[in-house]
Amino acid sequence: KHAIPAMKRAGGGAIVNVSSISALRPRGLTVYSVSKGAVIALTRAMAVDHGPDGIRVNCVAPGPVYTPMVYQKGMSAAARDQRRKASVLGIEGTGWDIGHAVRFLLSDLARYVTGHVLVVDGGATLRGPERDYR
Repeated sequence: KHAIPAMKRAGGGAIVNVSSISALRPRGLTVYSVSKGAVIALTRAMAVDHGPDGIRVNCVAPGPVYTPMVYQKGMSAAARDQRRKASVLGIEGTGWDIGHAVRFLLSDLARYVTGHVLVVDGGATLRGPERDYR
């Protein structure tokens, strides 16, 4: 409500919305997946609407990341291992990985990037839905 007018007055800016790979490869959680898909649609529509004002709008779509929210709920070693195996890189992401992606999209290095969804998932969306990743 207030950010867009302020950015217009400033001559432009950058916005990064947060979606999820669940919007790209739903595996249940219908309401969650649909809401994250709506974030992607919102991002692209905002990029079209506000690009002429010098405002870039992008989105990150994180995959499984190990965050305080996750470890406070407790996650078994086996579940964490499964998450690592789901990544083609064989590692588990952290909040820092997502933060670095956001920082890039907000920076002048991304001055020609708008309406983009940056998937930050270690390649998890490249895997099939099966769960035995060896």
